[in-house]
Amino acid sequence: MQRSSCVLQTKEICKSYGPITALNNVNLCLAEKKIYGLFGRNGAGKTTLLDIISSRIFADQGTVTCFGEDIVKDPESITGNCCYMPEKHFFPARLKVKKLLSIGKMFFPNYNQDYAERLCRNFQLNIEQRYEHLSRGYQSIFRIVLGLAARAPITIFDEPVLGLDAVARDKFYLELIEEFSRHPRLFIISTHLIDESAELFNEAIIIKNGKIIRQASVEELLSNTFYVSGKSAQVDQFLKERVVLDCQMVNDLKIAVVEGDLNAEKELPGLSFSPLTIQKLFIHLTNDQTEQEKKR
Repeated sequence: MQRSSCVLQTKEICKSYGPITALNNVNLCLAEKKIYGLFGRNGAGKTTLLDIISSRIFADQGTVTCFGEDIVKDPESITGNCCYMPEKHFFPARLKVKKLLSIGKMFFPNYNQDYAERLCRNFQLNIEQRYEHLSRGYQSIFRIVLGLAARAPITIFDEPVLGLDAVARDKFYLELIEEFSRHPRLFIISTHLIDESAELFNEAIIIKNGKIIRQASVEELLSNTFYVSGKSAQVDQFLKERVVLDCQMVNDLKIAVVEGDLNAEKELPGLSFSPLTIQKLFIHLTNDQTEQEKKR
């Protein structure tokens, strides 16, 4: 991706909390009119990264630019263009939903009140209810409604479907796709429901221990990895000079995750090949108990 196409860019972002390094030289280039999935285990640095991008907290070093402007030197470049719905958002508890939605236009220039009200009906969110009386699921729905209706050039959701049942999650995914087709913009969505949401994303970003270890389309990530299984000795022979992401033994059966093009592999006696899901790839890439990306 060319630098000029970056709407939001981070350069060598670092952040520590005492002895704990949350982010370590994070470099990202995020383009306009794309939906990005941000994947990482608990404590990997996802929320810290989103908080820095949205200017809720400051990095210890490095820069974030939004539409070419440094967000520290020009705070309006991000505050005027970004709607961030974090996992924990402390809205005034005693206000009713309809009151909270009515003040959305004060913070977001493109906010659409009619769209917000339609989303409330679609998700069966009672606008007469006080925020403090909403269940965890309906608090998530409120954040979804406000985030989508804001129509900010950069829209960020951190775990948007917490507490939602399968039907409500599916409604969100469909609504996101439809809204993106009507008003394309930059979306960043951090979620643990990887396989369920994978089809939404133009690109996936995988973060581990404060470092970005992958940024590519889901198709590209999956096209470059596969499973190989068989007797231990045969698998070991196959793995020579290959990049192995993970390896497991079950009795005398060895199963390995290998970098490479599955379609280019020839059938070999005693070996089986199969594709991964994006969630399985994520697990293998972020599993601290295995030695990954090791030359065999």
